Amino acid sequence: MSQPGTDDRGPVARLGGELLDTAVERISIRERVLRVRSVAPRVAVVAAAATVSYLVARYLYGHPRPFFAPIATVVVLGVTLGQRTQRALQLAFGVALGILVADLAVKVIGTGAWQLAVIVFAGMCIVVFLGGDQLATIQAANAGVLIVLLANPNDPAGLARFLDSLTGAAVALVFNLVLFPVNPLKLASSALDPAVERLADVLDAVADALEAQDDAAATTALRRARELEDHLEGMRAAIATSGETARLALLRRGQRGAVERYTRALDQIARAQRDVAGLARGADRALRVGDAMPAPVIAGLRDLATAARHLAGAFADPDERDEVREAALQGAVAATAGLDRTRNLSVSIVVGQARMTAHDLLRATGMSVDEARGEIRHAADVETEARAAAGAEAIERQSVGAEVEAARPEPDDVR
Repeated sequence: MSQPGTDDRGPVARLGGELLDTAVERISIRERVLRVRSVAPRVAVVAAAATVSYLVARYLYGHPRPFFAPIATVVVLGVTLGQRTQRALQLAFGVALGILVADLAVKVIGTGAWQLAVIVFAGMCIVVFLGGDQLATIQAANAGVLIVLLANPNDPAGLARFLDSLTGAAVALVFNLVLFPVNPLKLASSALDPAVERLADVLDAVADALEAQDDAAATTALRRARELEDHLEGMRAAIATSGETARLALLRRGQRGAVERYTRALDQIARAQRDVAGLARGADRALRVGDAMPAPVIAGLRDLATAARHLAGAFADPDERDEVREAALQGAVAATAGLDRTRNLSVSIVVGQARMTAHDLLRATGMSVDEARGEIRHAADVETEARAAAGAEAIERQSVGAEVEAARPEPDDVR
């Protein structure tokens, strides 16, 4: 029996465990270094802006200790770099108003414990009344706390702190919108690309479950489909920020057209997420009740997954856009062809949702409602005509073969 605290593993196992622990540490350190490298440019911008705001307040205004200027810059820019300008303005408003209220209150009621409570309460209520969000309200309270604890009621600096906070906020906005605006295209693609990839993965998962007739896999695919909309608000915020940056940032004005394509596609992708969720419900029902799912329907789902994956590059590359449209139409036609095999309720649900998903993907590439509907109907009609022609040709071949057989002489006649 081993003693407490001893390692029962053999030397080889212990060595392997030590190597594994070292590898884990190295992976962790590497990931941390990569994380620091990814945020370093943004941190550098914040540090530079804080320094500029301090220099402006110190040497342009002549304030001896303008600590609120860099604080306001860090608060506004550190939180809102790459966020909407409205958020930055709200934060700037919250910090400045908190300082102003606290400075005026300190001159009237002085400093102390009960004064702290009154000033924080008043500052937060005023910001809320004027429409500030939660973060702006909190920053107003923080500014009030600093003033109460650090200010001297007889300090001649007084409202200079309010001017410092406005200066810091203004410098933050200049850095955010003029000098170092985010790349709106990169921001938009980083929001939509993962969304369409998740959409494609769910379509493939549904197709796999139907092909394998796996109830558990279908249930998992349905759960993943329902989770598609979890990131919708984040996508909307990122797309809104990218559009705002493209409009307001002088260096990014040339990207407005490309960003607009992402903006128009957002609603279609959101609709596609809902339609795929309905499609997954139909597939789950089919496997639970034993409804047969024709092979063309499964093939159509895989075509739709291909279309979704090409959608990420369709906003900048016309060839990728054509790939999306071709695959989406193939998916709609293949799924519709499944109705020729069977028309049970589950198949009807899946086919209907598949056609709607194809319509959403076509709209995301820039087609109008009528264009997308027309393309789907035309492709389905062409496919129907082709199948009808193939069937008629087969019947004709069979008829000709029957006539040949009928004309063939009997063995006795040959003799």
